Amino acid sequence: MRKLITTAVVLAMAATGAFGAAEVLDGKAAKKMLFSIKGSDFVVVPQDFMGDSDVALLNMMAGMKEFKSVLYYGAIAASPKNGLAHKATVATSNHHTIEAADKAALEECNSLRGGGAKCVVVAHILPKKYAEQPLTLSASATASFKKTYLRGAGPKALAISPSQGSYAVSKGADAIETALSVCSGDGAKDCRIVVQD
Repeated sequence: MRKLITTAVVLAMAATGAFGAAEVLDGKAAKKMLFSIKGSDFVVVPQDFMGDSDVALLNMMAGMKEFKSVLYYGAIAASPKNGLAHKATVATSNHHTIEAADKAALEECNSLRGGGAKCVVVAHILPKKYAEQPLTLSASATASFKKTYLRGAGPKALAISPSQGSYAVSKGADAIETALSVCSGDGAKDCRIVVQD
């Protein structure tokens, strides 16, 4: 689930990637940088147009079942002109970086706002105990890394698309080529290997 247009605001009321280093990591180094796939934190990003009631609404949303299951990295964007209860309020999730989540949410929100000031990010969905790392992966890619990539020996590779959130784990002699091919399968043009052994 990469994009999720949120109806939770209405219910409650009735992103380029930051992969600075092009360096490819081995599995041991990558494991130290990745976060738990159990749970996420919903962090409100205050904006000038938001009043106390908006902040309270976002904090209430953080406790809703719909948002407890949203995968990191995610973002919620809203139109300053229209407020939180407008169709332009959108959420994105399961990106490889918070920057990619922000970009996706802002693009979707701006396409729906119908004029006025550009959309801004009002909340982030982050891994528990989040801190900046040279490598970050979506919750789904992190789960695949831990459950598939780390098991067994031999050649293996993990490819990701920083812009689209695609990823692929492959093992065997042609692990790199296969991972890149599978990652690009949904049209991603920027897949690259980030972990290889």
